[in-house]
Amino acid sequence: MKAHSSDVVVFVRIRPTANFAQGLIECLPDGKLQESKKGRLRSWSFRLEGVLQDVSQEEVYTRVCRRVVQGALDGYNGRS
Repeated sequence: MKAHSSDVVVFVRIRPTANFAQGLIECLPDGKLQESKKGRLRSWSFRLEGVLQDVSQEEVYTRVCRRVVQGALDGYNGRS
């Protein structure tokens, strides 16, 4: 990702649970999400910078927030 880019960057953080949607939602390698519920199959396609699943708060900060915070300290409003 370019420093001080004006592009919108999108991450998805999947809330961690004890048994995350076992067999209901699958994050595919090509960036697609697939849902299988009661015999129905639906899929979506999104352009994302990343999917954060089963990661710590520190990892979220490192991958998403650190560049924005540093940009703010450097005088850039909300840029990464």
